[in-house]
Amino acid sequence: MSLLENIIYREDYAEAMEYLANRETKHAPKFDLVNAPVELQELIGQAYMPRGEERSKWLNDFVERCWSVPDGEAELLLGEDHLNGIRYVNRYLRKANQKLKQDGFLVVSFDTAAKRRVQFYSKYPKFLADFIYFFDFIWHRFCPKIALTRRFYYWCTKKRRKVFPRPEVLGRLYYCGFDVVSELYIHDRFCVIAQKRREPALEHPSYGIIVKLDRIGKNGEHLWVYKFRTMYAYSEYLQTYVYENNNLQTGGKFFDDYRVTTWGRVLRKYWIDEMPMLINVLKGQMKLVGVRPLSEQYFKLYKPEIQQIRIKSKPGMLPPYYADMPETLDEIQESERRYCEEYEKHPFRTDWKYFWKIQANILFRRKRSK
Repeated sequence: MSLLENIIYREDYAEAMEYLANRETKHAPKFDLVNAPVELQELIGQAYMPRGEERSKWLNDFVERCWSVPDGEAELLLGEDHLNGIRYVNRYLRKANQKLKQDGFLVVSFDTAAKRRVQFYSKYPKFLADFIYFFDFIWHRFCPKIALTRRFYYWCTKKRRKVFPRPEVLGRLYYCGFDVVSELYIHDRFCVIAQKRREPALEHPSYGIIVKLDRIGKNGEHLWVYKFRTMYAYSEYLQTYVYENNNLQTGGKFFDDYRVTTWGRVLRKYWIDEMPMLINVLKGQMKLVGVRPLSEQYFKLYKPEIQQIRIKSKPGMLPPYYADMPETLDEIQESERRYCEEYEKHPFRTDWKYFWKIQANILFRRKRSK
């Protein structure tokens, strides 16, 4: 964020927050509050009121009233505290899911990691902000997620004040059975309006460096593909949400994909993130050259005839479109069609030819992933 890097004085905080509010809600869905339930309209209206005792009392009374409703009968819930102060966030969101009716609304708020950065860079000179932010990142973002330091961190912080990147909270909501219908800043706090759509997921995501991703392989069978983590935790649950609101850019990737971390962009640029897929190759689930193993959501974007063609063979680490570098999803599908049809006739010769074409693009034409 170029603006944040130039902020030195505290009086720039309001300007930085305005920029941040626009940036973080840039791709948020447009929610028609006018046609929303009256109770939800009233809640959001009160939240926008100037901060003070009257506003706080109204919100506290509303929280107490809505959470007293029996399980499965609540139409609207407001978070009892901002999520940074809740120790077991997933457990709390599951509880909200259980309390709500189907299609009921949950409104939660939290301070994003980006806002915390704004606070440092608007308060201190840049050289000092760099130093403080680095150690704050290690303490609040790294330590709570590592088994060796987790207990010590929560003992020191009394189980409060965690820092969440925005994509992680959105992903947790989807993981716990909600769809995000609106993202907005109220005053200087990030708020999300979510709607209960299903029961919470049963699997347990990890924060590990290597992640397992559910992908479609040969004969349409699902397999776990190994990669180095390049996205924030729980980002895999946001794929449909990002596609619906961001669309695709050149090369078939999501436009302005905010789920990817800074380090993740570096790993992707040089294909380092894909090295663990060698495990899949050694297990016989994949081969070196072949169509990319796709998630179920992305697979559904393909034409039915291309879906049937690409599941006839094992997926590969080096996809054929790196040989001819198509730009649109339609062009990518045609690129994969040509490869699959050629591979079906001459498997070894086709992979050998594509392998060297791809290497030439990477090494000599400096083609990079995004």
